[in-house]
Amino acid sequence: MAFMNTRAELEAAVATAEADWRKASEELDNAEAIRAKANADWQNVADNRRTGVSDRRIAGKIWDNVSGERREAVNDRRRVDAARDKANADWDVAHAARSNARAVWEKARAALDEFDRTEKNA
Repeated sequence: MAFMNTRAELEAAVATAEADWRKASEELDNAEAIRAKANADWQNVADNRRTGVSDRRIAGKIWDNVSGERREAVNDRRRVDAARDKANADWDVAHAARSNARAVWEKARAALDEFDRTEKNA
């Protein structure tokens, strides 16, 4: 009876570890999507900034813009930079969680394999 309990416990541990790994992988995929959107937003703001610089070179064009627009552009860049940094940090956390879940899964799988080997040799 103890033999079956041990096998059942090991199989349950492997199943739980695999489920945790799958969940961590999904969270990593979600973090990757958020990170990609943040990078696209950042690129969009950077492209808009480059366009604005070229407009300022046109004679007389500088007086058409109100200084408030420039402050808004600076705030937009800061906001997008912060969002991008947060997305990168969240991705790093999700990647570490998936790596840890993978290590636990491999450890549980190795314990079950070792149990199988000792069972065959006995």
